[in-house]
Amino acid sequence: MAKELNFNSKSLYKKKFKTAEMGYDPLEVDEVLDLIIEDYRLIESNSSVDVPKLLSQLAELKKENAKLSEELNKAQEKIKYLPKDSKDIHIDNYELLLRIGRLEAIIKEKLNMNPDDIK
Repeated sequence: MAKELNFNSKSLYKKKFKTAEMGYDPLEVDEVLDLIIEDYRLIESNSSVDVPKLLSQLAELKKENAKLSEELNKAQEKIKYLPKDSKDIHIDNYELLLRIGRLEAIIKEKLNMNPDDIK
């Protein structure tokens, strides 16, 4: 749960201190509190951030991150046993185009069909 502020500008304005014999100067305390209240008012007036909504989004993103990490680990586990030099695994586009071209030629010659007509 999100921790909330102990004060807002109104509660600081109404705050009263007990007097003590050797305590702080009440005028000095009031001046400092006035500055703090000013800061709070500025923050409150400029704050357009919906903290609960952001915390909810953060929780969702953490769940999604955990799920994606799990999927990544599973995928890494699957590929760790694949050979790294195998020609069957790494085929670039040029090689694929050559293979397709040869297959189209076979279809044309042996089956007497136009490969473009095949759907």
